[in-house]
Amino acid sequence: MCLSFQDRISDLETSTRLALDHLESVPEKLSLLENFKDLEESQRQREMVEQRYAQYKEIVGDLQHQLEESKRRIQDYRDEKMDAASRGIRLAALSSSIRGQSNFLSSSLLNDSVSPHKRFSSPDFDGSLLEYQSSPVNGIKSLPQLGDK
Repeated sequence: MCLSFQDRISDLETSTRLALDHLESVPEKLSLLENFKDLEESQRQREMVEQRYAQYKEIVGDLQHQLEESKRRIQDYRDEKMDAASRGIRLAALSSSIRGQSNFLSSSLLNDSVSPHKRFSSPDFDGSLLEYQSSPVNGIKSLPQLGDK
C-alpha cells in the first residue's frame, strides 16, 4: 500500500484544488449570507412601515370622522342661526304690527279725550255709573266692576 510518489503528488494537487475551490466559494457564501441579512432587514423595515401605515390609517380615519362631525355641527349651527334669524324677523314684524295697533289705539284715545261726550257713549258704561251713584252699601258707594251692570 505504498503509494507512489506520483500518487501522492496527485492527491495533494486534488486536495489543494478542493481547498482552493472551497476558499473561492467562501466569498460567494459570505455574499449569500449578507444578502440574506439584507433581506431580513428589509422585511423588518417593511413590517415597521406596514405597522406605521396601519396606525396612520387609523388616525386619518379618526380625523375624517371628526371632520364630518364638525361639518355636521357647523351645519346644525347655521340651521339654528337661520331659524333664529327667521324667528327674529317674524317677531320684529309682529312687534311692528302691535306697535301700529297701539299707535292706532293711542290716537283713538286721544280723539276720545278731546271730545268728552264721546268718552261715555257706551250704554253699559253709562249704566254702571248710574248704579255707582245710586246704590250705597252701608253708606259707602262702591266702584263698578268690569262686566257688572
